[in-house]
Amino acid sequence: MRLTLLLLLSITFNVFAKTPPSIVFYYNDVDSVRELINYDRVVVNAKLITDKQIQTLHTAGSLVFAYLSVGEYDGEVLPAALADASPAKNENWQSHAMILTNPAWQKHLLSEARKMTDRGFDGLFLDTLDSYYLFADSKKEQNIQQQALAKIIDSFHQLPNQPKLIINRGFEVLAEVDAPIYAVAAESLYDSYHPIDQTYHKVSESDRIWLAGKLEEVKKLGIEAIAIDYIPASDRDRQKSAAQRLIREGYTPYISDGLLYEFGTSTIQPITKRVLGFYDGHYGAMNSSQCHRMMAMPIEYNGYVPDCQDVNTFNFSRVDMSRYAAVFTWLEQASFQRVPALSQWLNTIIFKTPVLFINQLPADNSLLARLGIQSSGDLNGKITLTTGNSWLKNRYPLRFSQFETQTKVTIDKATVTPLITLKDEQQNTSTLFFKAGWGGAILNPLPVASLANDTEVWQIDPFRLVNETLQLPAIPAADVTTESGRRILTSHVDGDGFPSKGWFPGKPYTAEVLLEHVFKKYTFPQTVSVIEGEVGKRGLYPKESPQLEAIARKIFQLPHVEIASHTFSHPFFWDFDKSVDSSSYGENLPIPGYTVDYDNEIIGTINYINKNLAPKNKKARLILWSGKADPKEDILAIAEKANLLNVNGGNTYVVRGNDNFTQVSPTITWYPSAVHVYAPVLNENLYTNLWTEHHDGYGRAVETFQLLGKPRRLKTIAIYYHMYSGAYPASLKGLTNVYDWAIKQKSTPLYLSEYAERARTLYETGIAKTLSGEWQITSTGIKSIRVPNQIGYPVTSLPELAGWNQGPDGHYLILNKARTRLNLSVNNPQSPRLLSANAPLIKWQKYGRSIQWSFNSHVPFEMELVNISQCTLSSDQALTKKQMKKNTVRYRSNKAGIFQGTLTCNNI
Repeated sequence: MRLTLLLLLSITFNVFAKTPPSIVFYYNDVDSVRELINYDRVVVNAKLITDKQIQTLHTAGSLVFAYLSVGEYDGEVLPAALADASPAKNENWQSHAMILTNPAWQKHLLSEARKMTDRGFDGLFLDTLDSYYLFADSKKEQNIQQQALAKIIDSFHQLPNQPKLIINRGFEVLAEVDAPIYAVAAESLYDSYHPIDQTYHKVSESDRIWLAGKLEEVKKLGIEAIAIDYIPASDRDRQKSAAQRLIREGYTPYISDGLLYEFGTSTIQPITKRVLGFYDGHYGAMNSSQCHRMMAMPIEYNGYVPDCQDVNTFNFSRVDMSRYAAVFTWLEQASFQRVPALSQWLNTIIFKTPVLFINQLPADNSLLARLGIQSSGDLNGKITLTTGNSWLKNRYPLRFSQFETQTKVTIDKATVTPLITLKDEQQNTSTLFFKAGWGGAILNPLPVASLANDTEVWQIDPFRLVNETLQLPAIPAADVTTESGRRILTSHVDGDGFPSKGWFPGKPYTAEVLLEHVFKKYTFPQTVSVIEGEVGKRGLYPKESPQLEAIARKIFQLPHVEIASHTFSHPFFWDFDKSVDSSSYGENLPIPGYTVDYDNEIIGTINYINKNLAPKNKKARLILWSGKADPKEDILAIAEKANLLNVNGGNTYVVRGNDNFTQVSPTITWYPSAVHVYAPVLNENLYTNLWTEHHDGYGRAVETFQLLGKPRRLKTIAIYYHMYSGAYPASLKGLTNVYDWAIKQKSTPLYLSEYAERARTLYETGIAKTLSGEWQITSTGIKSIRVPNQIGYPVTSLPELAGWNQGPDGHYLILNKARTRLNLSVNNPQSPRLLSANAPLIKWQKYGRSIQWSFNSHVPFEMELVNISQCTLSSDQALTKKQMKKNTVRYRSNKAGIFQGTLTCNNI
């Protein structure tokens, strides 16, 4: 290659930059991209990542490169077409070295590269460029292979998408390549890995000097030099030091394990966010397990990702513990006995990762002895509490059944701290709840009691349990309760009861009642659904269908109403793997001649609504699950493939006198191929005893919103009900009371689809730290981050952070970009910032001393700014200004819509 041309075409890298863009080389299975999104560039095995995951990485602002072995075929058996193209084998990796001049191999490589770029990869990482040395002994043969290699690299650049090219070494051909080289990577500058014996070693000084010299030549050409060194993630501090050294020497660093199976250190270190929980699939599916129903919510609240796994199918031989902050088990004794591999595996991680045992201890006595625990014998007679009242205060009384034995558990108090202890009539003592340096245990009948009315109650504070045993460090937490610094407000209606008649003069349909008294009256975003089987011609009421459809059209024409589907026949059960009693409800609406077809329930009804009921300017793109609202991954995938959002399900219901967190669900159920978004709060059925009494009972939803807003903001203000709430004057009054309270709150009204877009990405939000100690937040949809009070005040001088508002439990950041750098301070900064707005933020971009801003408000616009005494604000629409307390200024309009303007300050 001609060096002048290389310099002109290369995508240059400033070697003097203190912090180059981060990069990750990751060749393990990709179940989620929640860690990969922390990196600016991602190199993966194309076979192990889905198109959806590539799109998510792009949403996060990451460039995605596909690994391509140019000099070796890494399958065990060569295809017949390539049989003549491999004269040697690489014994280190058990792969086949390939003749680069072979036309079949060249064709294969170009075909593979085209497939990758067609899938959306931004570039290719070209590996094994020097494998021809395994068979090319003479200088002449080596030159021939090098010329062929240069042509192969050039052919990749000539593909339609012109992928960016990172090459692994290939120093010998740089001068021969005409294609621009994005970067050159080289392994083992200081630290190496030997795959044969799986050991780590320091690179010899002579090898290091040689490689450093080659990389200096690369940098002189204006090409980024990436140094890949090998240190496992179990030594993060050493990884960090190694990366800092490489940056000082002008390299982009990546430090990881020898197989590149862990998430390593580059210019950032990902924060370990997953919490691994075990349940037993013999007793039910993941979404019905205590792991999910009880523990996911408090873990999620702390900013971590609950990862519930079936102990019967989990592969204990391949666990990357660098991604797990803690482990817990919620199992029966039989589960430990059935799966001895669990205890064996726990023996390898204990004292390295916090572990919490819930309900039962392992059956392995040697493991227990190592932990300072002995489980032997039973307590006898009446059992009383000896210590632990502070944990049980104001909780459901702790009771012990005379029909169940209570195992006697003793602890080594020098290493284990008892929290709740017991004694029996013979003064035998036992520990029911304890913590230790390695984690802790809370045992049956704690922490949750099952009551006679088929309900469950936490007998201790679940947040305190998590905080004191799992030892999760406080981190910025992804949040879906808040938007633009204010609590989110949504309203959505299931279509049930649309054709029912209301107890009002003239016997109107309930949908007509709601149209006149709710949908028209309250003009903030509302999401309204219909059941096709109730309003459509092929449903239960074909004669009434024209009139019912006309009402639906009037509702959907309202500018603040979003359209959704509540299915075709309202299936009551979506998971028939469970044993269900359908006698009370049937399985779906009794539509003559119809058998449930899930494609029809999801896609068919969306098409019906868009064709027959929706106005031209909007379409339905949201399904509200019916009945138990418990679809499994395969059902969710139908909606996912049709690009439909989904909401409903969960179990969130609390009122004064019944405010137990067992009925506060997590935000979502996450699966690799789809996400189930729960309704933030349940509907009026829970407030009216399944619509059998207290028809005005939904008015108590205000209590729910208050209880879930303080002292922790756990859920949005989510008004959720059915069409049949328009049946009675009492039910209508209860509903409008909730609306009247909601519109008085300082909130940000959103459509349910907007909430769903944010919620579904909750677990795929990246939290990392730069090597200089800044937080880095990467969002694939989340707009709000809660910074716990104890870790400091956000510093808003960085342009990508619009501002923050103080909530009941932390500082709620207002994000404006996919990737945000964040500094924290012990003092409250006095720089200008956005405090809050009642609208989603579109833009907050700094230019010199000015900030260009814009919002899309669904209601008359309002925003508040702080510390702007040295600022002037302009807007494209008239705004009234009011000076508030604490250096706060409020701007208002009597209109909704898009607002934009400029904030110019002398102190930014």
